[in-house]
Amino acid sequence: MPSQLCMTHLAAKLRIWVYTMDMNSMAIESNGQFSINVDRRLSPKEQWEDFLHELCHVLRHSGNQMAMPDRYVNWQEQDASAFQLYAALPLSMLRNLALPENKNELIAYLSEEFQVTYRLAKARIDQIERRVLQGSLDYEFQQYTQNQSSKKYDPSNWSEATRLIMNKLEFLKSRGVPAGGKANRLL
Repeated sequence: MPSQLCMTHLAAKLRIWVYTMDMNSMAIESNGQFSINVDRRLSPKEQWEDFLHELCHVLRHSGNQMAMPDRYVNWQEQDASAFQLYAALPLSMLRNLALPENKNELIAYLSEEFQVTYRLAKARIDQIERRVLQGSLDYEFQQYTQNQSSKKYDPSNWSEATRLIMNKLEFLKSRGVPAGGKANRLL
C-alpha cells in the first residue's frame, strides 16, 4: 500500500537515523551506523524524494563522494535518481490500483496517492511507457528475425549454388564422411 511508503517507517525498518536540518540532504555513515539528513526547507513531497535518493546511497553505494572521481560520483547520482523512481512508485503497487486512463489525470493521481511531486510521477510514467514500448519493439524484432531465419533455411528459398552445395553435403553425410576434414576438400 502506498501509505506504507514513508520516511519513518522505512528508516525504522532499516535502522537508519533520519534528521531534518536547514542544509542539503545527504547520507552519512559513521562506524557502521547510517543516518540521512533531509533538508527541512523542502516541501514534504520533496523531502520524501530526497530521502529515497539518499536511501539508495546508503543501500547501494560506499565511499566519500568528496574523494571520488567525478565520473564515479555522476554514476552514483544517476543510480540514486533511478532508484528513487522505482522506490517512490513501485510497479507492484501500481498494478493493484484502479488508474485513470488520461495521462495527466494519472500523473496527478499518482502524485497524491504516493505523496511525490508531479515531476517525479511524470518521470516514472514516462519511464514505464518507454519500457513498454521497448518491450513491444523487442518482441516485434524477435518475431521478424525468427521469420527471416526460417526463410533462410527453407530449401525453396535457396539459390541454385546453395542447392548444389547442400546436395553435396547430404551425399557426403549419407556416405559417412564427417563434416570438416575430407568434406571440405571434396567440395
